[in-house]
Amino acid sequence: MDRVKMTFFRVARILLCSFNAIFGFLLTLVTKMSKTSRRRKIIANLRNKHRFVLINDTTFAEVFSVRLTPMNVLMLFSSLLLAFTAIVLLLLAYTPLRAILPNVVTKESRKEIMMLNQRIEDMSRTLEVQRSKQEVLNAILEGKDERLDSTSARPTTKSE
Repeated sequence: MDRVKMTFFRVARILLCSFNAIFGFLLTLVTKMSKTSRRRKIIANLRNKHRFVLINDTTFAEVFSVRLTPMNVLMLFSSLLLAFTAIVLLLLAYTPLRAILPNVVTKESRKEIMMLNQRIEDMSRTLEVQRSKQEVLNAILEGKDERLDSTSARPTTKSE
């Protein structure tokens, strides 16, 4: 177990050292220089070459080696980010995952919404007619002396 921990810590230390070397150019952004010399320094640091090597701890054999520049690393991460964004956008555009986005209405759901809205309007009109009929029946049953129009169930004016 201790050997595994030690190997892990050595690999972690190697990775940290390599990343520190790769992204060392960021320190130049903090230092106060003129803009042109700062840009030149950044460009020079982006073109510096570093070697990332994984070595077997017991045999000291080289397991993996790659030659990197900070520009290559930036290009790799930016292309991965671009590819990930494109995949997510394609998934949202062409799969049912689109439904998780707010305010996205498909043609079918828009038709359904319009149909339901029409049904609601029809039901509200029917309910209003039923209420007016109920009022007329209540007035008749209570014996109120009102003249009612037979077709519209509205009280008529006295001039008729």
